[in-house]
Amino acid sequence: MFKNFKFKLLALSVIALFACNTSKKEQSGNSVTFVVEVPEHTPKNKSLFLSGNFEDWSGGKEDYKLQQQDDKFYITLKEKRDKIQYKFTLGSWGTVERDAKGRDIQNRNYTFKKPNDTIKVNIESWVATTENSPLVLPENVVVYDDSMYMPQLNLKRRIWVYTPPDYKVSNKAYPVLYMHDGQNLFTEATGYNGEWQVDEILNGLKQENGLELIVVGIDHGGKNRLNKMSPWENPEVEKPQGDLYLDFIVNTLKPKIDSSYRTKPDKANTAMFGASMGGLISHYAAIKHNGVFGKVGVFSPSLWISEKAFTYTKSRSRINDTKIYMLIGTDEGDEMLEDTQRMAELMKQSGFPENSLILREVEDGEHNETLWREYFSEAVCWLFNKPIPKKRSFAKYITANTLSDTELDSGKLMRIEAFPSVYIQPRPVDIWLPDSYSEDKKYNVLYMHDGQMLFDAKTTWNKQEWKVDEWASQLMKEGKTKDFIVVAIHHISEIRWQDLFPQKAMAYMKKSALDSLRDISGKADFKLNGDNYLKFLVKDLKPYIDNMFSTLPDRKNTYVAGSSMGGLMSMYAISEYPDIFKGAACISTHWVGARPVENNPYPEAIFKYMEANLPKAGDHMLYFDYGNKTLDEHYPQYAPFVDVILKQKGYTKSDSRNVFFKGTDHSENSWNQRLDKPLLFLLGNN
Repeated sequence: MFKNFKFKLLALSVIALFACNTSKKEQSGNSVTFVVEVPEHTPKNKSLFLSGNFEDWSGGKEDYKLQQQDDKFYITLKEKRDKIQYKFTLGSWGTVERDAKGRDIQNRNYTFKKPNDTIKVNIESWVATTENSPLVLPENVVVYDDSMYMPQLNLKRRIWVYTPPDYKVSNKAYPVLYMHDGQNLFTEATGYNGEWQVDEILNGLKQENGLELIVVGIDHGGKNRLNKMSPWENPEVEKPQGDLYLDFIVNTLKPKIDSSYRTKPDKANTAMFGASMGGLISHYAAIKHNGVFGKVGVFSPSLWISEKAFTYTKSRSRINDTKIYMLIGTDEGDEMLEDTQRMAELMKQSGFPENSLILREVEDGEHNETLWREYFSEAVCWLFNKPIPKKRSFAKYITANTLSDTELDSGKLMRIEAFPSVYIQPRPVDIWLPDSYSEDKKYNVLYMHDGQMLFDAKTTWNKQEWKVDEWASQLMKEGKTKDFIVVAIHHISEIRWQDLFPQKAMAYMKKSALDSLRDISGKADFKLNGDNYLKFLVKDLKPYIDNMFSTLPDRKNTYVAGSSMGGLMSMYAISEYPDIFKGAACISTHWVGARPVENNPYPEAIFKYMEANLPKAGDHMLYFDYGNKTLDEHYPQYAPFVDVILKQKGYTKSDSRNVFFKGTDHSENSWNQRLDKPLLFLLGNN
């Protein structure tokens, strides 16, 4: 109660402070004061900024810097449009706010309804990054130039390039799509509100309808984004440089791309795409450079910048051989919706061919990457005259064959010899089905790592196996577990460590410790791939399994398990994708991370990651175990840390285990002797 009183008192004092410095004219109309509490780990002497669709998501403009009073920050915002979306940063999108687990959050929303409103905001965390964290990209996405010089603007900018999956093995030339806000297109590591998933979408479309494009992504200019992408002046845009920015794309960047890649450089095969300010400049490019760009995607355009956008368009809309796809969400604000509708109608009335223009209005759509990602495939397919897929059908491209030469105790084993993926190196995936498997029933799914070690000792490198088929069949026949199938992902020995290490744990490692990692890991090529391994599992493999087999695809029926490095990866999987996996079995978890050495930096970093990211109790189940022989002898010392973290997260004996098996070693023989324990815990009928 006292705390609430203090907050109200602070809010009133903040409002009073601003009122003293505001003219009578400015005091009229609706306003809101944001009073912000920041987490304890916020760096000292850091400034806080408000950024949103009202200033085009700059990431940290001086005009929207918060003031500080005691341990809170505040800012008053006058109404500019009836509804706004916003977030807080420490000055850039690389320092944007996150949830308590360090994950992206949705844009905050506020609707202006009264003159002196006050909103309390509690920020849970900031982006947890380290300058040494590797930037991991899919194999067909590269940073073409980390700092390409833009002579027209006297600036440098990062340029990304996506190529179709078969680019390296074909001799074909491809259309090129130029996209703005490059850091938001391909990876969550550089995006401030998720990513567009351009690479994933185009990889799927190649399989679905044969669409193949080269995509060139251009990073935006951060705080100067409005200036660089606006052709016209505005109170928010003092020196519009949109023409210079487009001149860079047309006369500097495009010639470099056309000389570096096999492109189709003509207008019919050159496209531009963008959202928000990127939508505005793309619309402008379609008219100003109509001899260069024949296909243009205009998402959520910032037409509020200037009325000149309409007068300029009206006199120049009689354009042939150009297609424009426009998109707007109904929850982006009345002004943006009305402006986009008005622009589409103006173009048609001014001579733009009606069959060359689409305006898609999305009910409840908001101004964010979620909306743009969802409709990117439809837009790009329409622009390039390809069928718009309603649902991806994996069955056409991936075949699982029954293995006849594998010795099983029961059930049937099917194999995909090389599951295709742009996230990880293709590898075999096995699917084990019980004898009772029927399309008339639905099954839980257990995903397991190190798949080649699970079923047949005659084919494993050490002549040992987990005996998964024996245990699973017995427990199901006895009615002790739910019916389930097992999906077994094979490892590739040379890169197993890179694929299975919990990649984001590196962000919790001290800088001084990072220098010795190559020696500790024993890997000369220190490129981690755990995040892409999980993307493969969640975005490629799971949809295929749920589409091809009779599964219960929801979270409460999906589990993951593994041993050693696979134990680490199982913990990482449920932490990164708590909405996908209900339970994880982490057997003989390799807390040392690599080779056991003194002053090992891995365990501390892994536990710090778990403290921040392990899903809270209630909806999830966690099983850990360990022995004390061979490699397992290094694990008992870490058991108390696991116990403490589980307790901190609210886990009890009903939803967690951390079991010691005295006298057991680090081998498949040891794991098969106790495999019933995690299976009963996760999938038991009790």
